[in-house]
Amino acid sequence: MTGIRALTLLTACLAAAGLMAGCSSGSAPDQGSAKSAPSASAAAASPSPSSTPTSAHRRPKPIKKVPRIGASPARLAVQLTAAEKALAKTTGAANTFARQALILQLVCLKLAYQPSWAGPVLSAVPQAWRSAASADIESTADLVAITPGEPKLPPWKLIRAKSPRKLLDYYHAAQKATGVNWSYLAAINFIETDFGRIMGPSSTGAQGPMQFEPATWASYGHGSIYNPRDAIMAAASYLRASGAPGDMSRAIFAYNNSSNYVRSVERFAARLRASRGALNSYYHHQIIYHLASGWVWLPPGFGTSHRVRAIPTHI
Repeated sequence: MTGIRALTLLTACLAAAGLMAGCSSGSAPDQGSAKSAPSASAAAASPSPSSTPTSAHRRPKPIKKVPRIGASPARLAVQLTAAEKALAKTTGAANTFARQALILQLVCLKLAYQPSWAGPVLSAVPQAWRSAASADIESTADLVAITPGEPKLPPWKLIRAKSPRKLLDYYHAAQKATGVNWSYLAAINFIETDFGRIMGPSSTGAQGPMQFEPATWASYGHGSIYNPRDAIMAAASYLRASGAPGDMSRAIFAYNNSSNYVRSVERFAARLRASRGALNSYYHHQIIYHLASGWVWLPPGFGTSHRVRAIPTHI
C-alpha cells in the first residue's frame, strides 16, 4: 500500500523489525515477478495460547552495547545457530531474547553484504536449524535490496507492542472475518512496524501499525488507523479484496509492489505456521535503521527520550 520504510526488521534477521512501510498505493518499485504463495497443504496449525511467549511482554533490561559478530563464516555459523536455538524457546528472559535477536539480525545483515559467505555459513549450521537460518538470511537479503540508505534518522517514537497473545487474538479475528490466514497478517505487521512498535509515518505518508495511506484507509478501515485491532482487520480486508486467500502472492504484491517484499512475507508466514517459536523470535527483533552512512540500532524508547540515541552497528 505504500513503499518500504526502513530496514528495521531486516526481518528475521535484522527485523523484521519495523523496516518497511505500508500498504496499498503500490509505490515501491517492482523487483521481479512475484513468487507463488505456499500451498495450503504446507500450513501447520496456528500456535495455541499456551505456545505464545510468556515473557515477551515484560520490559527487558536495556542492552548496553551492540554485540560483536564474527569475522568468519565459521564464527557466524556458531552465533547464528545459538541465536536460532535461543529464540525458538517460548519462555525465558526478555533481555536474553532481545540480545540474541540482535545478534541474529546482525549476522544476517553481514551476509547480505557478503553473499558468498552464506553457503559456508549454512553448511555449518546444524540441520535442525538450517531451514530457519536460511529463511532469515534470504529474507534479510531481499529487504536490504529494497531499503535505501536515508540521509537522517526517522521521526519515529518506539513504543511497546501489544503482547503476542493479544496480537494473535487480533490476527485470528481478522482471519475468521476474511479468510486471510493469520500468519500473513503477522508477517506484514512484523515487517511494516515491528508489531506496532514504530510510531510515525513512512516516507510516503503511510500510518499506523499496518502502514495504511489515508486514502486506502478511507476505503478499507473502520475505527482508528493507529489501533492495532482496527488496522489488522483493515489489512485483512484489503488483502481479501486484492485476491486473498486464493492468490496470496497477488494480494501481498498489491500491498507493496515489490517481489522482494512478497517473498519475505511468504517466508515469514510459512515459518510462523510451521514453528511455535517463530513468533517469539520475530517479536523480539530489534530495529536497525539504514542511514546513508551505515546501519544504526534504534534501541527501545528511541524518540521518546533524549537519553535514548541511535547506536552505530559494526558489520
